[in-house]
Amino acid sequence: MLLAKAMHISDEQALGYFYSTKTFKQLNDPKYGLQLMSDEYLLEDIQKELSLR
Repeated sequence: MLLAKAMHISDEQALGYFYSTKTFKQLNDPKYGLQLMSDEYLLEDIQKELSLR
C-alpha cells in the first residue's frame, strides 16, 4: 500500500506492479534476505526497479 500512496495509484494497480517486479520474486527466496528489510527499503528498491522499465 506504500507503493500505491507513493505513486498516487489504486491499491490494485500497485499490487499489479509489485507482483511483476524482480523484488517480489526475490522476497519469496530466503537466500536474498529481503524478508529482513524494512518496508521503506523495499519501496525504494521497487521504485528504482520500476523507473528502469
